[in-house]
Amino acid sequence: MQTISAVRRTSAAWVLVLAAGASAALGQGRPNPIFLQKSAWTNVGIGGGGAFFHPAGSPHDPKLIFVSSDMGGFYRSEDAGKTWRMLDWRNIVHSRSPIFHPTDPKVVFAVAWGGDTLKVSRDKGLLWALVGGASPPWAGDGLLALAIDRGSPKLMLLSGRKGLYRSTDGGAAWAAVPNAPKGLIGMHVDQTSPAGRRVALAAGKDGAYRSDDGGLTWAKASKGLPWTDITGFCGGSDAKSGKVTAYCVIPIKKQGGKYVGGVYRTSDRGATWEPAMGRGIRTAVAGRADRLTFIAQPENMPQTVLTTNRGTEGAPPNHYTVYRSDNAGRTWREIFFNDPRWPQNNTRCGWLTYDRSRGFGAEALGFGVNAGTPDQVFVTNYGEVFLTMNAGKSWRQVFSRRVSTGPLGRGQKWTSCGLEDTTCWRYVFDPHDKSRTYICYTDIGFARSEDRGRSWLYDARGRPCTNTTYDLAADPDVPGRFWGAFSDMHDIPVWRYVQGPGRSKGAIAVSTDHCKTWKVSGRGIPRAPCTSVVLDPTSPKGRRVLYAAVYGHGVYKSADGGKSWVKKSAGIVPEQNRQVYSIRRFKDGTLFCTVAGRRSGRGVSRHLTGGLYVSADGAESWKRISPEAVFRPVDFCFDPDNKDVIYLAVMDGLGHTGGVYKTTDGGAKWDLLKIEYDKKISSYIEGMTVQLNPRNKKVVYFSTHTHGMYLSKDAGRTWSTIGPLKSPPFGNCIRMTWDPDDAKTVYILTFGGGVWKGPDPGQ
Repeated sequence: MQTISAVRRTSAAWVLVLAAGASAALGQGRPNPIFLQKSAWTNVGIGGGGAFFHPAGSPHDPKLIFVSSDMGGFYRSEDAGKTWRMLDWRNIVHSRSPIFHPTDPKVVFAVAWGGDTLKVSRDKGLLWALVGGASPPWAGDGLLALAIDRGSPKLMLLSGRKGLYRSTDGGAAWAAVPNAPKGLIGMHVDQTSPAGRRVALAAGKDGAYRSDDGGLTWAKASKGLPWTDITGFCGGSDAKSGKVTAYCVIPIKKQGGKYVGGVYRTSDRGATWEPAMGRGIRTAVAGRADRLTFIAQPENMPQTVLTTNRGTEGAPPNHYTVYRSDNAGRTWREIFFNDPRWPQNNTRCGWLTYDRSRGFGAEALGFGVNAGTPDQVFVTNYGEVFLTMNAGKSWRQVFSRRVSTGPLGRGQKWTSCGLEDTTCWRYVFDPHDKSRTYICYTDIGFARSEDRGRSWLYDARGRPCTNTTYDLAADPDVPGRFWGAFSDMHDIPVWRYVQGPGRSKGAIAVSTDHCKTWKVSGRGIPRAPCTSVVLDPTSPKGRRVLYAAVYGHGVYKSADGGKSWVKKSAGIVPEQNRQVYSIRRFKDGTLFCTVAGRRSGRGVSRHLTGGLYVSADGAESWKRISPEAVFRPVDFCFDPDNKDVIYLAVMDGLGHTGGVYKTTDGGAKWDLLKIEYDKKISSYIEGMTVQLNPRNKKVVYFSTHTHGMYLSKDAGRTWSTIGPLKSPPFGNCIRMTWDPDDAKTVYILTFGGGVWKGPDPGQ
């Protein structure tokens, strides 16, 4: 049985990896069988590119594996990572490492997103139901670890930040354990102890603990540890051999001129701990302490243990790797070398290594060992998932599928295998050659296809920022010419990024070869994040008029195809908030733009409210037309035949209301459209985009950051949720793109779940 534990700080959130166990607990509530039906939605993209966590393989079937993403995706594979299926967010979202029942191969447990929900599946992870009912004893706690008595699965222990919970009937009933340690990040039930009075070992940030009565009472068990801020824990025991060994990871510190810390072990059920930093594992190099992160072992192999490190340098011998010991830490060997340039390389890497760099994914963010197939080990990082089936002799990436043939290298074609973890801002068809399509990405920047999305090429040549491409504007008359809006600040305008651009960089760049290469566009425009670029199709081909949104600086205009720019932000007030996000042009030349509200710290001042602005004179002057209630507008659309009819998508803010606002008189009067949303999912709604069906303007789509997608077929008077099968399995949606040759087919872009192709839900 897999046991993993670590505490990591990432750019997204605190990530706590769940120690694994399993149970026959009863699932309460009936899972919706609709999630078993085959969906018409398919992934479109290059694969990978975002942070992955919590990999786990079934001890009953090594082909059945799971992994989660930092953006909420929960993925399942039945063929050891060759293909993946994202499970619907209404079924289950991002989960800590799934926990497999020790005897029933169909039963799987998982702590779902939010930390206070325990779920169970009885069909190998397809459908999920709540454990503990609507008001479990851990309500409001942040769940961290689940342990199971492998010899008697009725005993279960569930830890949280605030307490410990225990079940003796396989999870049908639970009770809080009085005076139990808090914040346990890992637990193990010792299989060598008497079945009626199990010894349990556990650890957390305050040290190690032991229970001699199946988890009812606990005592400190940290003797021998130089300090007790434990960041990783695992345990293994074998009833046949009578051996039990637990391991923990503590920070490596300098003490008495020596580096102390790392992996410690106990072979006497916590009575004493001793260093397990044997030959082959590093504590420090050149005066810099290394950092060990995850630790894991097969629960029935107490002498085998694996750990990951951060590394102190980029290349061997001081790189990040995976260490393995088969003699309780007396000696170690490195088993993970994931750079093709190294002589020791034993990893078949993906496009990120060749087209970006090995350093993009960096050290492990997730780690796992299959309890039933201990030679199966997983490593995940900021963009990749790696798997070995032979104890680390060789590894392969399982986040993308190569389409090109021949030797691996830069500039090859790749396609999604279903493991998409990217935010996508635009899906663009080349107006002159519809076999060419483009995706504007966060983090990985950009990808292009030459075969209508069946395979993808990554190429960063000349792009001013490799992190995010927000927008593309194609020249309608000049084949191959595009302008792009680039930034090294991602995720604008979500709450975290509405405090101004800071020192972030960005630019408008131009391509004349179908986005293969780019050149930074002209003078006069700040090197700051650019989020929107619009072309005036009536301007001369040789002197195109362009408008750009420069986040934090305002609107800029070029009358010479981007060679030079002039600031055109008069009327956008106050000057302290010119966080222009989106620009649109009506067919008569009227311009509209949104300005995201700007916050200072956790609060928000009225004078920093954003809004929707209009210009009737080519951006020479702007007028705010949105109501005062609008704080953080994102995107908008207008009736293609009547610019006075406008729909505005708005994110929530402190003291402000999100949703869809509509005006039919050019902004003189606005209505907040009534959209019923599930407050159990979120007490507020954050609107991303609102769009009209290109064939029927009464059909309106509303994409949200919090509640999936909504549909109105009567111009916004009434709304309904776009449910399972009619929308992608990922709930955080951004916008839609219609296939220019098939109006019934759409591409839905998501905030962290990639691009999805499927039938128009409004047809």
